[in-house]
Amino acid sequence: MNRNLQNIHKGAIVKYSFCHSEPKGRRISIVKRASIGFLTLLICILPCPAHATSDAIIAIVNDDVITLKDLRQYVSSIAGQLKVENKSPEEIQQVMGDYEQKGLDKLIEDKLILAAANTKGIDVRQDIVDKRMQEIKARYTNEDDLVKALNTEGMTLGDLQQKLTDQLKVKYEVDMEVRDKIFVNPQDVTDYYNNHLHEFDRKPKVNLQSIFVSFDKHSKQEARTRADEARSRMIAGEDFDNIFQKYSDSSSLGEIEQGQMVDSVENVVFNLKLDEVSDPVEVQNGIYVFKAIGISPGKQQTLAEVKDQIYNKLLDDEFQVKFKEWVDQLRQKAYVEIK
Repeated sequence: MNRNLQNIHKGAIVKYSFCHSEPKGRRISIVKRASIGFLTLLICILPCPAHATSDAIIAIVNDDVITLKDLRQYVSSIAGQLKVENKSPEEIQQVMGDYEQKGLDKLIEDKLILAAANTKGIDVRQDIVDKRMQEIKARYTNEDDLVKALNTEGMTLGDLQQKLTDQLKVKYEVDMEVRDKIFVNPQDVTDYYNNHLHEFDRKPKVNLQSIFVSFDKHSKQEARTRADEARSRMIAGEDFDNIFQKYSDSSSLGEIEQGQMVDSVENVVFNLKLDEVSDPVEVQNGIYVFKAIGISPGKQQTLAEVKDQIYNKLLDDEFQVKFKEWVDQLRQKAYVEIK
């Protein structure tokens, strides 16, 4: 579950993610943009037994059987609901990532957790479900648009409401049995900081306006002349966009961190003063001229600055361990057979 959620029994529901084992702040930082055919591709590549038909039984959970069709519908419904909720392609890709390889495990996991919640008699207050429905409806111009989006995904308002109810039950059960039992000692936060100081060492950064004159487009002499002209106009304070349009053969570099560029460039740009224009810097394929428009010196972040970040990491790490232990216990108590 998304750690942005507060406990149901504490009242407010903020947002919900289908990946109930996904920790906060640990999502993939670079994702492929989901294409229009992402869902179809995902369903087609879900692992399944060789030559299995859509009605083939691929798992048994207690008294329930799971067919390949069930698995595909399960994954489809999750992606469909995310689309109904107007999630961005990137958000859908992030949430659905694990389902590509672990869809069956997650379906079994959800069934076990929901069964545990139902055994306890957990009941989600209707006003909480209604609030979540209203949040979704607010993303549409009117309710008709939402209904159309649901129909496109083969769902009704009733289906959506039931899914939200079940998801909230799962969330509440995980909170009670795992998350609420985790405690991070403040001393552990301090110890982590002291033992991982290098993680909180922020390198110097400089924000650059840059002109690049390419040797591929100009002779070396022409390139040097153009670079000198561009530098003179930058020093004179002319509008950078105009200079850039006339002289540059590549995009402006913007902000860079120490260690990202070749030494010949870094030795120049990290010694510039604010608003200073560099001499032309010749590299293998052309000549650069830089102007520093922002400078961020390196620093060691203090414990006070990063304590929340460390706390969340330790909490997430502990949650992953405890959650797996708990789900394994649910599996041991249940009858689970994967075909």
